[in-house]
Amino acid sequence: MQKLSDTISKIEKIDRSLAAKTQKRLDNLTKPQGSLGRLEEIAKQMVGITRNETPPIKNKVIFTMAGDHGVVKEGVSAFPQEVTPQMVYNFIEGGAGINVLARHVGARVIVVDMGVAQDLNSHPGLIIKKVNYGTKNMTKGPAMTKEEAIKSLEAGIEIFENEFSALGGKKDIDIAGTGDMGIGNTTPSSAIASVITDEPVEEGHGRG
Repeated sequence: MQKLSDTISKIEKIDRSLAAKTQKRLDNLTKPQGSLGRLEEIAKQMVGITRNETPPIKNKVIFTMAGDHGVVKEGVSAFPQEVTPQMVYNFIEGGAGINVLARHVGARVIVVDMGVAQDLNSHPGLIIKKVNYGTKNMTKGPAMTKEEAIKSLEAGIEIFENEFSALGGKKDIDIAGTGDMGIGNTTPSSAIASVITDEPVEEGHGRG
């Protein structure tokens, strides 16, 4: 819990003072105003986070976390749970969609076993941070204990810190993305989104 608390305490507010200047710069580019849509919002956000009017986006990392979900026992997925480790091996070998996209933008893909329901073969391209062999069935009770949730968050922090340090610890990661892999993952995701937004699952999510 200490690592999580320390990390949260270091998170600073976004500096909004450069937002207008950034938008003006975006509007002066050779394109229709606002045509980049969400990308323009992200650009302003990056400026606010880095406090740099032209933040570098050279070193990119995608952290892909894999784990299984006990709720698959309710028949919520079109695929069996055995597909999770198959996909992890596919990530490691560079054959998944995220690998293709990452290569396209020049990003590294870091693959982590956070809770796959079986032991995976050791591989230099795989980090093992297994919290448990999948979660419990959330329709029968809590999917995770509070301790497991904290352990998961702190494991994610450690993975980032280790990757950061491996590059020399000189802010060599300009931008990081996160992704997950685990058969049945859309069901808990829908449930979490419903709780956060206080909206019925049926209002915010379609089948699949």
